[in-house]
Amino acid sequence: MTFPDLLTRLDTLLQQHRPDYYASLGPPATAAELAAFEAEFNLVLPTELRQWFSWHNGQEGYDSFFQNNCLQSLDSAAESMRINNELLADGDFVANWWHPAWVPFLENGGGDHVCVDLHGTFTGQPGQILEHWHDWEARTVLFPNLTAWLTAVVQVYEQAGAESALLTDEHLEELEPEHPKGFPQEFEAG
Repeated sequence: MTFPDLLTRLDTLLQQHRPDYYASLGPPATAAELAAFEAEFNLVLPTELRQWFSWHNGQEGYDSFFQNNCLQSLDSAAESMRINNELLADGDFVANWWHPAWVPFLENGGGDHVCVDLHGTFTGQPGQILEHWHDWEARTVLFPNLTAWLTAVVQVYEQAGAESALLTDEHLEELEPEHPKGFPQEFEAG
């Protein structure tokens, strides 16, 4: 499936199995919002990440989208990046605690993120999906790219939806995606 096909499938699954959550999703990010984000951080977002934010630009509240993480909006991602970039510039972080080319797209509401790593930290593979913890050194590369991650998320939603007509936050916090061979990869900042 292509990335847009996966988004369409996810949209349908959320409408069917999480209608209240689906109603909390934000409207798509506009081309102007995406361009402003790229300009502020001097980044070029990959096509899939642009499509992600153009699907739903975040959500209202902190209900779990997947594994205790909610969708981050461009504004929220920008705020997280500003804070972490400032701390990095001030010398407050050890090596690989944060990188200016990490773009958060999920958050847990406590300062932790799942990011698309445009730099390829640790592995040399730009576009990988990486966990960033604000108070813990672990830096796990979860998936090789956003498409592999979304494929796993859609599969988990399909499996959970086959077992229960309505899915709750508790369902989504407990679900484990199937990782591609060689993932996750464990690293540490410092």
